[in-house]
Amino acid sequence: MSTFTEIENEAIKIGIGNTPLYKIDNTGIYAKLEYYNKFKSVKDRASFFMIDYALKTGSLKKWQTIIEASSGNTGIAIAGISKFMGIKSEIVIPETAPEATQEILAEYGATVVTTPGSSTENSINYIDNLVKLNPEKYYRIGQHENELNSMAHYYGTGPEISRELNHIDHIVVGIGTGGTITGLSRYFKEKYDVEVTGVLPAEGSHIVGLRNPYVSNHRKILEIYKDYIDNFVTVTEDEAYEGVKELNEKYRLLCWPIIGC
Repeated sequence: MSTFTEIENEAIKIGIGNTPLYKIDNTGIYAKLEYYNKFKSVKDRASFFMIDYALKTGSLKKWQTIIEASSGNTGIAIAGISKFMGIKSEIVIPETAPEATQEILAEYGATVVTTPGSSTENSINYIDNLVKLNPEKYYRIGQHENELNSMAHYYGTGPEISRELNHIDHIVVGIGTGGTITGLSRYFKEKYDVEVTGVLPAEGSHIVGLRNPYVSNHRKILEIYKDYIDNFVTVTEDEAYEGVKELNEKYRLLCWPIIGC
């Protein structure tokens, strides 16, 4: 058994993974219901992979503090998993992050730091400086460049979907760090002739959970696996929330940004 398979099995044991695949009427469209994960979003998967692998390889020590910049769901997942594993966490978020996010982070025992503006760029820069000053105290997850972010979906989400569907023609994934879309696209392109579309926020739109990495210096995962993505579409805030409203009203799917779908 590979280390990655072992990590995936351990994640499932604590309630991360094996989420339902929901068929949306007769559209031929399926949604992976990631709010069934232990800490309520798709980010649980990558967070567990990154933390557990670091513990197994010894790069993370139990006495260290895990630190990460996040606009929401990754921070919540890291805080929840850290508490479950008995490790301290510090999550750095933009000051515009929803109040609910800060409340959940505090509930999970994380130290919460806010940085100016609505972008995680300032949060990442803050961590850069802090870790340089305290290299022994902190273990930085580095979700934007950590390839385990992508591996979580290559070894977990992709195989789960494949066990339920005989063939897939097209996958559409919202982009934040690029971990979900690159892990899924690599897995499915090895099996099928599949088209991959990434969803980005329209210019000027602030949609929790989505991010345009191409206007950032932090996009290593997407740079490594960019050839696996065929095209991109953008959505505005109004379009995103109208979609969320429709999914909730018509299908009772809880796809708010704080939850994930």
